[in-house]
Amino acid sequence: MKKNIVQDVIPPKKSIRNVTLPNRTAGLELQPGQDLTYKNTKLPKIKKETVKEDDFVRPVVIDDKPSKITETPTYQYDYDQPKKSGKKILYFSVLVFFLAAAFGLSAFFKSAEIRVSPKQETKTADEIFTAKKDVSVSDLSYQVVTISKDVEKTVEATGEEEVSKKAQGKIIIYNNYSSQSQKLVATTRFETPEGMVFRLPNAVTVPGRALKDGKMVAGSIEVIVEADKAGPNYNVGLKDFTIPGFKGDPRFNSIYARSKTEMTGGFVGVQKVVSKELVQATDKDLEASLKNSLSKDIIAQIPANYILYPNSISYSLEPTIQEDSATENSFFKQNAILRKKGTASAVIFDKGALSRAILAKISPEVTGEVVKINNLETLDFKYVGETQEPSSDSLVTFSLKGNVNIIWGFDENKLKSDLLGLSKKEAKTVIGTYGTIKEAWVETKPFWNQTIPENPEKVTLTNTSS
Repeated sequence: MKKNIVQDVIPPKKSIRNVTLPNRTAGLELQPGQDLTYKNTKLPKIKKETVKEDDFVRPVVIDDKPSKITETPTYQYDYDQPKKSGKKILYFSVLVFFLAAAFGLSAFFKSAEIRVSPKQETKTADEIFTAKKDVSVSDLSYQVVTISKDVEKTVEATGEEEVSKKAQGKIIIYNNYSSQSQKLVATTRFETPEGMVFRLPNAVTVPGRALKDGKMVAGSIEVIVEADKAGPNYNVGLKDFTIPGFKGDPRFNSIYARSKTEMTGGFVGVQKVVSKELVQATDKDLEASLKNSLSKDIIAQIPANYILYPNSISYSLEPTIQEDSATENSFFKQNAILRKKGTASAVIFDKGALSRAILAKISPEVTGEVVKINNLETLDFKYVGETQEPSSDSLVTFSLKGNVNIIWGFDENKLKSDLLGLSKKEAKTVIGTYGTIKEAWVETKPFWNQTIPENPEKVTLTNTSS
């Protein structure tokens, strides 16, 4: 074939017809922005026909064998999607809401705790004091507290004997005759309206009349009496008593007695008894138990503004007795009850009056200031001089030894009111104007709050010396 002169320089024109490719895109409908891929599309095989080099215009036949399809990579740019600025605004709004809610709650729960330590001083005391009984003036006074009790224990009765027992019971003797005390000797008789006589086993002194709450009140004392004779006839109930020895004397109608308990224990006959050895051993146990019980009971009934020193307690204990076996079957009983009765008496002092008396001796310069002693109970109390009977005597003398803690007072309500609504710095300045305060601590909540609330219910003030 004859070549054109420029054939080797200029490539010939190629003519390609519009060839429809069967099923390549048939049935596919593209959406805007959708990539055309052939992952799941089956394509027909296309036959490819070899084209002669010198023929550039003849139709091209495509082989049925499909060519390899390469997936077109896709890219996503920021300008392809709208900016999501709405979510940021939402997150910011939620954060602001929670911060505002937290601030509001913290404002609601604001509180303050103030701890104040007042001025203190310690001095040593070794002084003697004299107190009068039941006085209503500013002098140091005392009152007598008395309590009675009994304890018992069941033991084996191994012996028997003929016994003769006198009934016993408690009475209260009243002295409404004068302010002078009245002494009664042992065996003093007390008579019931029926003529039954009971006697004092020991001498006693009945206090005189005294002024209480603006009225004269008869002096009184509680004692134990026993029947003049043995036997069950003297087991009687509550009675009134006169003193036959005062007949024809003005004291007959002014000094009298009344039952505190019934009279019991009178018996004559044979009964089972406990051996002396067992009685003695049991008596020691009963005595220790009775004293311990009396001490606890008498301390428990002391008012909060009074103080009782354990060394001021005195005990009066009766002999241990074998308790009531006065029944028809008593002889056949194998056990018996051993009972011990006792009375405890103690003096008590008003804490304020006693503190003033102590300060007047050891620190007279603080007279007139608001001070108190917070450790009265630690001082050592002892009676001074002869044996004293606070129940019958009109005064007692005693000593107190030990270290005395003196604490200055301040108006807690006024201080709390002065601090409401102040900052911590301002509060310290106000507290400094109280000369009786040594130091103070102010704590506010939450931690970022530096101001004491104005609501007094949200402020707690604690005196560290209390």
